[in-house]
Amino acid sequence: MPSPLGLRRRLKKLLGLGDQAAAPREEVPKVQLVVVGPDGSEQSSEVDVGTTIVGGTSRFKRPIATGCSEASCGTCRVEVLDGAEGIAEQSPRERATLKENGFPSTMRLACRAELVKGSVRVKAAELM
Repeated sequence: MPSPLGLRRRLKKLLGLGDQAAAPREEVPKVQLVVVGPDGSEQSSEVDVGTTIVGGTSRFKRPIATGCSEASCGTCRVEVLDGAEGIAEQSPRERATLKENGFPSTMRLACRAELVKGSVRVKAAELM
């Protein structure tokens, strides 16, 4: 519904927002994420680079279980099956939590592990 007296159109013109076409949005690179559940079932999705593994599963029917989202409990631990080079390096906090909880350093905390490229396949310890 047009605004009374064309006010919306006038304001846009004054602000330099006229009938300009929207600037094309830059395409965000994607990473293919595959999560294998404890029962062997698989779920997958294409997610934006920079997303954590937990964030990448947020739309899954059964996302990765988390207890804290602060890299302190280890509930979201995953074993990297393929594509370890597609995950950013472990932070000191992530390494410390794995050590404190007695998990192997080869595991990752899905709440902190950022996806950076390619295709990554992990096995989750727990799903919701």
